[in-house]
Amino acid sequence: MRLARRALFAALATLILLAAVSAQTLRPGNDPRNQAPTVGTGGPPGGPTGLFTIYDGDTLRKGEFTFSIAYSNYDRDPGNVDITVVPLSVNVGISDHLELFFSTEGYRGVKVNNPKNLSGFYLPNSQLFFGSTLLGSGPAIILAPDRVSGTSGINGAVFRPAFNQPFVQFPFVGGPGPNFGLTGNRIAPPFTSRLGTPNGGTGNFNAAANFPGVGSPCGSILPGVVLTTRTIPANLTFNTLTVPDLFTICPTYIADAPFINRLYGESAFGTMQAGAKIRFTGPNNPLGVDLVAFYRWYTDKANDFKGFNQLQRGASPGGNMGDIGLIGVVSGRLSRSVNLSANLGYILNSNPQSKAFGTGKVNLLDRPDEIVSGIGFDFPVNKHFQPIAELKSIIYAGGRTPNSFPNNPVDFLGGMRIFPKRWFGFSAWYRLHVNQQGKRIFHDQTFPAGFQESDDPHGFGFQFFAGRRN
Repeated sequence: MRLARRALFAALATLILLAAVSAQTLRPGNDPRNQAPTVGTGGPPGGPTGLFTIYDGDTLRKGEFTFSIAYSNYDRDPGNVDITVVPLSVNVGISDHLELFFSTEGYRGVKVNNPKNLSGFYLPNSQLFFGSTLLGSGPAIILAPDRVSGTSGINGAVFRPAFNQPFVQFPFVGGPGPNFGLTGNRIAPPFTSRLGTPNGGTGNFNAAANFPGVGSPCGSILPGVVLTTRTIPANLTFNTLTVPDLFTICPTYIADAPFINRLYGESAFGTMQAGAKIRFTGPNNPLGVDLVAFYRWYTDKANDFKGFNQLQRGASPGGNMGDIGLIGVVSGRLSRSVNLSANLGYILNSNPQSKAFGTGKVNLLDRPDEIVSGIGFDFPVNKHFQPIAELKSIIYAGGRTPNSFPNNPVDFLGGMRIFPKRWFGFSAWYRLHVNQQGKRIFHDQTFPAGFQESDDPHGFGFQFFAGRRN
């Protein structure tokens, strides 16, 4: 893996050096199409020249630059999650073929509308509403905790009833665990337990650790969720039993904020992204072939209470060493007023790790990698007005912690850009999560009784950008 990363960085450095030595070519003065930075959010980073989230084939020329601030609202599942981001970016032209960029999230707000569908709300420091004022630990499927006293027959995957987990703050280890309703009698002592020390699961790209008493039997710190329960009436051999009815053994999470346990969590500057866009064809060629390479890193890590608290606010996935992405771009000027752009790429995501458990760094979750793709049309009617339409998708791939409610998001964006001058302008768009886990525009999906369906796939955004054009 180290050799592969070094070879990748060496190849990118060579391409950047080759691109930087070329001379500058001015754009045709009668071309109605202008350049503006992407906004990103919910996938590849914003910053490189392009549409809203799709990169086009253009690069800024030497001496050109753009600053951008935007507001982007989009939706993710499971959990009917509504994410609001204020992305900030700058991109700079180094030559006709090379553009550098940097972007960050000046603000991030994550609103969870269906918390029962997300494992983060079942952790020992989390609670769910069971009524307008009744709060308590939710029912979950967990890896058996460490036994302190009582029966030795509780092993493997076990059902933790509601209100059975005492509140324990991160890092959880050594805190009181559930008793599973076994409070003891005249012939049997009560069952007591403690939350165990995690084991296994080290390395930035390896499987997640096991967390006794906390996480699911599938690995990771996240437990399985129990959406509904039922009761078995008492008989001569046992009292009334409550058992899980609709449940998952593996966890459920969103890749953007897997540890979220707030109904509304806020954070700032949790994600940083930097990279380069390299154009291989001539600057005035109607066919643009480009490569976008970037590195994404996170300022919040789960190494202490403060860092994990930020991740539970939805600040980021918290990957330990950051993520590396390569995205190919093909863009064609079909006519004076029609431009087509297509993207296809892969993002290698590192795992969130923590050293707060006293056992060295362990993986809290095995994050999936991302196969990103999209297509976009823009219509430069004149040098002041540019309608835009996009369709983009993310497929989660590679080895990863299983997600019991998986969703590979598909987004449609439609809007416009207005350029009062070539060097500054405004963008506005509508965004639709096409395949939400609920009612859809084109077809409905069947869900089991007790599953909380998503009901708000609608998002929107706007952007202001300004800079310098030759």
